[in-house]
Amino acid sequence: MKFVADVMLGKLARFLRMMGQDVLYFDKAEDEFLLYTCKETNRTLLTRDKELHNAARSVKVDSVLLASNYVKEQLRELLDKKTLKLAKPSRCIVCNGLLVKKGPEDVEGLIPEFVLHKNREFWMCSRCGKVYWDGSHVKNFVKFIGFNPWE
Repeated sequence: MKFVADVMLGKLARFLRMMGQDVLYFDKAEDEFLLYTCKETNRTLLTRDKELHNAARSVKVDSVLLASNYVKEQLRELLDKKTLKLAKPSRCIVCNGLLVKKGPEDVEGLIPEFVLHKNREFWMCSRCGKVYWDGSHVKNFVKFIGFNPWE
């Protein structure tokens, strides 16, 4: 499933990308643009705005109205509604680009030296070039949300 997160859900968009979800997020976008993007790219709208949710429904755009202000609870809502199909991290949390597996030789000079020597597998965003590795951010993510979404 592919999503568009409204302007109130930037943090949720990043967390969903960590969970392998394809999420577009625009920090400054009018409702009409979000609806148009959903319709043109066949995406489900994620919103906390009841009026926007109703507008989406009226133009036949799938929409999920989230009740909570808190990311952890928003993730739980999406899981409870069976809206998410969990996947391994495959998206850049910054730009939503696809991650491509790379070896240490490919990322040398792009990341700290100690990280290069401690890890053997890396992933690079095909769009913005950000490099990822299986580090403490994964453990911190699991600790923050209170469960491991990949188990």
